[in-house]
Amino acid sequence: MGVTEFLPSYGGLLLKKEIEMLSKALHKPEKPFVAIIGGSKIETKINVLDRMMELADNLVIGGALANTFLFAQGIDVGTSLYETDKKELAQKLLFKAAQNDTSVILPSDCIVGDPQELEKGGIVCKVTEVPKDKQILDIGPETKARIGSIIAKAKTIVWNGPVGYFENIHYRQGTDFMYYAITNNDDAISIVGGGDTLTAISKKEYLDKITHISTGGGAMLEFIEKGTLPGIEALKK
Repeated sequence: MGVTEFLPSYGGLLLKKEIEMLSKALHKPEKPFVAIIGGSKIETKINVLDRMMELADNLVIGGALANTFLFAQGIDVGTSLYETDKKELAQKLLFKAAQNDTSVILPSDCIVGDPQELEKGGIVCKVTEVPKDKQILDIGPETKARIGSIIAKAKTIVWNGPVGYFENIHYRQGTDFMYYAITNNDDAISIVGGGDTLTAISKKEYLDKITHISTGGGAMLEFIEKGTLPGIEALKK
C-alpha cells in the first residue's frame, strides 16, 4: 500500500481478471449458485462460509470442516479431525443458512480408515455409523451422487478446499469427483481457488474448462468476504 503514495501504481492483468471474475460471482451471480467449501479448519473459512450463506443457493461443506458440522448436530465422528470448541459456531452458521434459505449439503456417507495406511483403502459407511477407532477421510458414493446432481444444474460455482484427505491416493476420489463434475458443466461460470485445491487439481486434464483458477489463496477468501482488499483500495486512490 505504501508505494502507491509515492509512485504511479497499477494492478497487473491477473489481478484485474481475479477482481472481475470474483466480483461477477459476488454481485451478479447466475442462479443456481453453488459454493463448495472444504479444508480442515473453521477458523480460516468462517467468514467465507458466513458470506456464502447469504449468496449461495446450495452450500456444500466437505473435508474435516464437515466433521465439525456433523459433530455440532450430535453425530459421533470417531477419531476424525474436528473442532470441539467450534460446535456452537457451527450451529449458528447452520441456523443462519436456514434463515437465508441456503441449502447446506453435508456428507451423508463417508469413507473411513487410517490416513497413514497406503497399502489399502478405507471402507464406506453412513456418517452416523463411523467406528469409534476410525477417521472420516473422504465423502462416500451417496454424497458424491447428491453433490453431482447439484453441480450439474448450477450456473455459478465457487470451489475452495478439498473434500477429503487427497494426499493419500485412497482418499482423493471425492476431490477428484468435484473437479470432474465442475468441468463437465459447460453452462456454469466456475471459479476454483485455494492452495490445497490447486495442488489437488494441478495434474488434471480439462483445466481449460474451468472459467477462472484463482491463485489468490487466502486473499481470494478475504475478497469474497469483504468485496475488496487494502491493496485494491490503494490502487483506486
